[in-house]
Parts: sequence; C-alpha cells; structure tokens
Amino acid sequence: MSEYTPSEDVMAGIKAVEDAKEALRQRREDLRAAVAADLKANPDATNKVVADKLPFTEEYVRQVARDFDVPRKRQPTVRSIKGTRRTTK
Repeated sequence: MSEYTPSEDVMAGIKAVEDAKEALRQRREDLRAAVAADLKANPDATNKVVADKLPFTEEYVRQVARDFDVPRKRQPTVRSIKGTRRTTK
C-alpha cells in the first residue's frame, strides 16, 4: 500500500470549500433574520404576501416566522377539544 499525502493544492481546495459552505450557512441565517425583521416591521404583511414577493414558499416564510417568534397575524381558528366533553342526555 502506498503512502499518499494530499498536496497543498488539494488541502487548500478542501479548506476553500469548507469555508464557502460556512459562509453560505451564515448568509442564509442572515437572510432568515432579515425576512423575520420584515415580517415584524410590517404587521399587515402576511406570510403569503411576503412569500409572493420573494423566492420562498409560504411554508418557508411561516417557519421563519415561528423560528424568530414573529407575532401571529390572527388568532388560530382551530381549537383543542380536550377541555370539552360532550355528554349525552
């Protein structure tokens, strides 16, 4: 078996790719924070309105809003039935 040692060019290439991945991850997080800030600054803008103006789905914008604790635009319409029991007469 041969003793292979990666060249400096290969190691530099690997480091460059890893640095680029980390930079991309940070840019994505910065973008998510900016979207959340827009949602907070524009209380009338719903997730759908924001998503229609950006290259994101409504679900992605909703998830960003949840992750950054953006207040809901309206109260939930679905209630839990745990607290209410129906009885038959």
